[in-house]
Amino acid sequence: MKKFTIMFLALAMMTLIAGPGAFAAGAEKVLTIGVDQEAVGLDPNIVTAFSSMRRIDLLYNRLVRYDNTFAVVPDLAESWDVPDNLTYVFHLRKGVKFHNGRELTSDDVQYTLNRVLDTKTASPGRSYITVIKSIDIVDRYTVKLNLTSPLPSLLDGLSSNNLAIVPKEVIEANTNLQKTECGTGPFMLQEWIPDNSMTLVKNPDYFEKGAPAVDKVIFRVIPEQASLYAGVRSGDLDMATINDGATIRQAAKDSKVTVMSKPGLNMRIFSFNTSKKPFDDLRVRQAVASALDRAEILTIAEFGMGKPTGPLPVAATAWALPPAKLPFAVTDVAKGKKLLADAGYASGLSFKITCASTYEGGLAVAQVAQDELKKIGVDAQLEVVEWGVYIDKWSKRDFEAMIELRGGSGEPDRFLYRTFHSTGGVNNFMFKDADVDKLLDQGRTQTKQADRKVTYDSLQSLLTTKAPAVFLYCPNENHVLGPRVSGFRQVGNGSLFYLAYTQVK
Repeated sequence: MKKFTIMFLALAMMTLIAGPGAFAAGAEKVLTIGVDQEAVGLDPNIVTAFSSMRRIDLLYNRLVRYDNTFAVVPDLAESWDVPDNLTYVFHLRKGVKFHNGRELTSDDVQYTLNRVLDTKTASPGRSYITVIKSIDIVDRYTVKLNLTSPLPSLLDGLSSNNLAIVPKEVIEANTNLQKTECGTGPFMLQEWIPDNSMTLVKNPDYFEKGAPAVDKVIFRVIPEQASLYAGVRSGDLDMATINDGATIRQAAKDSKVTVMSKPGLNMRIFSFNTSKKPFDDLRVRQAVASALDRAEILTIAEFGMGKPTGPLPVAATAWALPPAKLPFAVTDVAKGKKLLADAGYASGLSFKITCASTYEGGLAVAQVAQDELKKIGVDAQLEVVEWGVYIDKWSKRDFEAMIELRGGSGEPDRFLYRTFHSTGGVNNFMFKDADVDKLLDQGRTQTKQADRKVTYDSLQSLLTTKAPAVFLYCPNENHVLGPRVSGFRQVGNGSLFYLAYTQVK
């Protein structure tokens, strides 16, 4: 007994020195990531919230996807042919399995794309593929898309999570995939405790060898940005998505953590419901655009961690015009007052700005805008709502003005058409303008880069003038990593797909 006790104490001492995992051969590798928002659903063809998309990144695959350089690369389709500008033929990987064990085939691609195209689905991704006339199944692993007109942005659009491939039988059994999942992605849903955590486990049948590199990813919902940073610093979290500029600046000076920051495609905007007074009047929208100081908002709300933008994300360097070259680039209080007076509001007006206390909900931006609007006689009341209520109001167009964070793209048609065309899937501005529609329709059919550039230059100027929204800035994408984490790569659009290749010590 004495000998056993001595051996036990020696082993315990060695464990304390070497660490709890030192003698656990094959111990489960778990990566815990902190986020500030809960997912609002998991159906990839339906959801719009970034908080949901970040989980969907790991649960589903599309035909193609973005890599970390914004290039479109193979995903479920290992290759594709474009015999002419109206035909795309995709060759699928063989042996890919859904999480229920069934093999993915061309039937699933056809079903998913038709589901997205069905107006009853109300998919935000419909705008990306409306030119698809028919979807032919060539064989079990080959599918052909036939277009009504050329669409240079088709591949870019197909990289969206809204076009993730889903199984028909699971949707029919559950109505939708909002509370469950059955993808082909590197991870599978194990547990979801609302407003607390979501646990994803490794997909043992994932089609890419060596991925995922960890056995489990746990999302922990922690609304406070400072608490996210403290969690990484203490080791309770392995990494965190942190958007608060002050917190990121503090973390950048901390030798215990690593900060990754990359100019993003996402865009902060001040949006209007143009179907409601007073924003049915162009002059009122332009007055607000004249009053808002983008540089000041960026400095105060983001501690300068981002760049002012026009209608296209500044990171889309091949397309985006510098904000200084666009109308209403310079804050002009006198002009704002005159526009309000011309619209019949010489003595000022009052309206509500809908926002939420989460980062995506833009409370900090709304507070700065509220102060700036006072200079032209506007009494802007902040309607601060819970995140779920915010999403509901956004979806139902139940707001006067709203602070948003829009998911951008390096491809102008993909972002602008769905957002500002009168039939756009996420045109919650209720904005309809014949001239804007004409340019959007023209741009998506042009195949020459030089012609498209002329069209989208004109469109950026027109959208800034018509002001369905005031384009403010593109925030940086920020992640704070603890010492156990390696191999993570940022995409630039908020995607966490590369967690599939991330390692923990």
